[in-house]
Amino acid sequence: MALAAQAIRKKEVMKKEYSEKSAIGALYSELSKGIESMKKGEVYTVDEAWEEIDKI
Repeated sequence: MALAAQAIRKKEVMKKEYSEKSAIGALYSELSKGIESMKKGEVYTVDEAWEEIDKI
């Protein structure tokens, strides 16, 4: 699981609630990482991409 999503999950699971703000924050963080890797020219297979999406 992606680090940002893990951190939110650990915090939120204890509270037993998920906020829209924390979910959007986790998605934004992961999308930013993806954009940076594209700029660097990193290439992933479709299967690898779906594995990462499933983790989020």
